[in-house]
Amino acid sequence: MCFEWIYTTEKYKNRKKEDGLVSAVSGFFRRGGRKMGLVLGLFKPELSDFQKRKLLYEFHTFFDLSKDGELEWKDFDLARQKICELSGWKAGTPRHVQTNELFKEIWRRLQDDGDENFDGKISEDEWIKMWESFNRQYIEQLQKKESGGPEPTVPAWLDKYMEYKFNLLDRTGNGYVDVDEFEYVMSDFGVSSREARNAFTIFSQNNERKLDLEYFKQLCTEYYRSDDPGALGNFINGKLDFLE
Repeated sequence: MCFEWIYTTEKYKNRKKEDGLVSAVSGFFRRGGRKMGLVLGLFKPELSDFQKRKLLYEFHTFFDLSKDGELEWKDFDLARQKICELSGWKAGTPRHVQTNELFKEIWRRLQDDGDENFDGKISEDEWIKMWESFNRQYIEQLQKKESGGPEPTVPAWLDKYMEYKFNLLDRTGNGYVDVDEFEYVMSDFGVSSREARNAFTIFSQNNERKLDLEYFKQLCTEYYRSDDPGALGNFINGKLDFLE
């Protein structure tokens, strides 16, 4: 593996975990790397501090685009504008209309799941409670699966959101996201080029695994559900660690 040298040097052993890459890959490579398969399940509905940090990072970086600490329709309208501008879709064109309808649907469904007090907004607290509810549902789905039931699923709005996010990253529209596309889009959300490229190297398993929609959804689902700091999905947002 391309980062194995980190663990063979005395310099690394003695340094503090202040470098983002070192912090991120420590658990991953000590375990010999994680292979994607079944998403690591949660054994209790309560979220760990690690999971909360990941979910709040998603909240503030990719959802709360107005940066006011709450989710409202205006945040989704800003996201809609962003993807249309980046993609060159002008008002009135089919792709522009489709994107507008998609974001309206995502917001309606997200409100149904997360707006606990029906005030038209989703706070940080409501966001976390929503994910804890999803965790309980996931545990129930796993139990049913063990009895011959279907595979666990994600909420419909989240599935549509993951598709939007993949299309945002896939700038050429060829069905795959490469490291340059990933770096370009993540930079628009405040992720440094260095972090984005290192994260891509990790979850693409040293560029051996292509990032298509199916694999992207697997990684995102792992990001939302896993409590394992070494899971590949933790790096799908370009962040290398969630220590603080």
